[in-house]
Amino acid sequence: MTRFLKLRDRRTRFAIPRAFGGLGSALPATVGAWFASKNHRPIGMFGDGSFGMTVGELETLVRLQVPAILLLFNNGTFGWIKGLHRLNGHNQCFGVDFMPPRGQAIAEAFDLKAWTATNSEELDTALEAAFAYKDGPCLIDIHVESIADRVPPVYSWLTKRGRNPLSIEAEEVRYF
Repeated sequence: MTRFLKLRDRRTRFAIPRAFGGLGSALPATVGAWFASKNHRPIGMFGDGSFGMTVGELETLVRLQVPAILLLFNNGTFGWIKGLHRLNGHNQCFGVDFMPPRGQAIAEAFDLKAWTATNSEELDTALEAAFAYKDGPCLIDIHVESIADRVPPVYSWLTKRGRNPLSIEAEEVRYF
């Protein structure tokens, strides 16, 4: 997801684990970002695989009243791992696909305000509501397709395939 992230505001800070592959790091990092700068509202972005590894940290965000907006990209796969399998010529992947979690229901079980977005209109509505929400952490369960079968998720993986990641067009995305 960070491949397409463009930050144009010099005041915005972006924290990401080394090598872009820290499964389970986003929720604790979001809490840490808030402690580092309580005047700023943190936004945590993570996939459902990462979410599954640290879902219990939602309790921490609620207990500490971290005013985070959490964006769960939900597609039922460990996309990086699947992308690595495909990059190395393994067309049959094991242990990378799973049932997508019911992110909104899980968040609500921890007393977070939550929404589900399955299309761009629902995402626009949920983002507007999340930014307006001021009573603690909230989560948007964003249902997305997995592109792990088509595009390696890391810049260097594309260059290894002899492609320039900055020139990739939507119609060029099939790699495997």
